[in-house]
Amino acid sequence: MRHWLASQFAGVVAVLLVAAAVLVLESWTVHATPTMFKNCTYTRTTTDGSVRPPYSLAPLLGSVKVTLKTDRGTLELRLDRENAPCAVHSFTHLALQRYYNGTPCPRRTRAILECGAGRPGYQFPAELTGKENYHRGVVALRNEGAGNGSTFFLVHGVQGAPTGSTIIGVVTNNLTTLDHIAAHPVQIQQILIG
Repeated sequence: MRHWLASQFAGVVAVLLVAAAVLVLESWTVHATPTMFKNCTYTRTTTDGSVRPPYSLAPLLGSVKVTLKTDRGTLELRLDRENAPCAVHSFTHLALQRYYNGTPCPRRTRAILECGAGRPGYQFPAELTGKENYHRGVVALRNEGAGNGSTFFLVHGVQGAPTGSTIIGVVTNNLTTLDHIAAHPVQIQQILIG
């Protein structure tokens, strides 16, 4: 009988410890969310076979390494989550879905190379700080009026870069590679994250 009572007591203690751990973890998550994540609003624009929006919680900390492979060369990018967490979260989501693979960069100007695969089926508000500087090497999502979608551009010249667009990162390898890529018609082969 004593052995049975001891095992029952141990079982009750184990359940209480697990419940206490769950409560502590839940409390930590609720309090950590405002400082570690941003709650983003991704609004569906179509119901066709387009990509589903990413989950609404976007990380606020750190950066994302991106390898952009084109038929004219490869660019290394670093995306910064701090100022544009929702935009970086969306871009990485689309890249992981292979949304950009095999798509052209249809617009080339003296200032930018614009790439994208149309509209992903959702949009979200632009994330502007008011201190945007569209210098050579900047990567930004084009503001499509009602908000951001999937179209992005890389700045290879200074004059004529579109303002009012969400800056998501920078090119980290040699900018002469960007100049070479931007001088020709280009197709994205693959975008790798990490």
